[in-house]
Amino acid sequence: MKASTPPLPGLPTRLLWLAFLVGTPAVAAEDQVAPPAGMLSVPGGSYTPLYSKEAQPRKVAPFFLDETLVTNREFLAFVEEHPEWRRSAMEPTRADAMYLSHWRGDLDPGDEALLESPVTHISWFAAKAYCEARGKRLPTQDEWEFVALADATRPDASKDQEFLKKLLQWYSQPSGGLLPSAAAAEPNFHGVRGLHGLVWEWVQDFNSSMVVGDSRGDGALERRLFCGGDSLFASDVSNYAAFMRYAFRSSLKGTYCVGSLGFRGARSLVPDREATPSRSFSTLYELPGIWRTQDGEAVSLTQLRGKPRVVTLGFTRCEYSCPRIFADMQRIESALGPDASGVGFTFFSIDPLHDTPEAMTKKMADLKMDPSRWTFLTAPDDDARELAVVLDFKFQQVQDAFAHSNLIAVLDANGNLVHREDSLGADIAPTVEALRKLLAP
Repeated sequence: MKASTPPLPGLPTRLLWLAFLVGTPAVAAEDQVAPPAGMLSVPGGSYTPLYSKEAQPRKVAPFFLDETLVTNREFLAFVEEHPEWRRSAMEPTRADAMYLSHWRGDLDPGDEALLESPVTHISWFAAKAYCEARGKRLPTQDEWEFVALADATRPDASKDQEFLKKLLQWYSQPSGGLLPSAAAAEPNFHGVRGLHGLVWEWVQDFNSSMVVGDSRGDGALERRLFCGGDSLFASDVSNYAAFMRYAFRSSLKGTYCVGSLGFRGARSLVPDREATPSRSFSTLYELPGIWRTQDGEAVSLTQLRGKPRVVTLGFTRCEYSCPRIFADMQRIESALGPDASGVGFTFFSIDPLHDTPEAMTKKMADLKMDPSRWTFLTAPDDDARELAVVLDFKFQQVQDAFAHSNLIAVLDANGNLVHREDSLGADIAPTVEALRKLLAP
């Protein structure tokens, strides 16, 4: 299904990158490790996020961050090395029609000046693949927000009205035209250039942003769509900029390619688990990675091919929406009658720390689920995150649990999405009808 590029309003949307968060760096100089070429050391510390009134400070471990945004020149070198990421080879599962649309051709970005500008019109999948090819990853939202606290001379200028005024002056300027050189952008306290003032930036867990409103206007921010939605009230409801930043992230899909959205790479000081390299895919069953079943068996997603499936994501410790989703899936199973034997029912965990094979087996037993039809799967965070992005499923860890969107999706035998339901307590009839069409001879 083709994704559309989101609208780009002026001032409100550009408030995405205003950092109003409170943080304190806390790593001794002698503990610092020399950064790789082109990267800077960020000492880490903590900050208080704005998504919850009761939010506890979130710790940010020391990490490395690219000094500058990735440029058109650097991305050109990447697509020369990896032809599957060239514009002519792009599939709608990985990027929308705007992918690299500002380039003249597959290997022709255009004028020489453009080469030094930040690359834009890049999907999350493409940004992720670039970083992996360079031994990096995208920064997490926590890492990005922590660094965004800094002005030119202080690690935390978030309470300085002059600093905020300077940012708002930039936000009020219309976007468009040739972007300046990424290397010429103003550095902040950490030496990171262009964090404010050039483009917005992809983060690894962009789909962890979920926004609900307060009594002054939920509007299109639909509380019913989120498990644990009450915990997502912002700690400062007067912080309009924070609401807009999180609202913009929550509006993104992994395939969106926006002309004012770029990226930079990050790397942990302690080596990350080696990520499964991104690759081209037409359906979610072609995603890389190894999952574990409730029996502890290692499987790839391609092994799910062969029958229609009803799928959802969540965590077994969930006490609000997941039990209701399981109940709806079991009602779908019952409504299918004998035809249910030709359908798979699959739960993907977003909580690999707690959803061990033992925990998943117990949950299935508690709910009296038939293991010949039902499969519970868990995988490392990165693999679960990528699947969630493909399914446009949002989740965020809040204290010791997760806030997440609700989803019951129907996939055909090859893993193509043919139907979805995103609200709790919805009529199951359309889902049953979609399955019967797939089962029809």
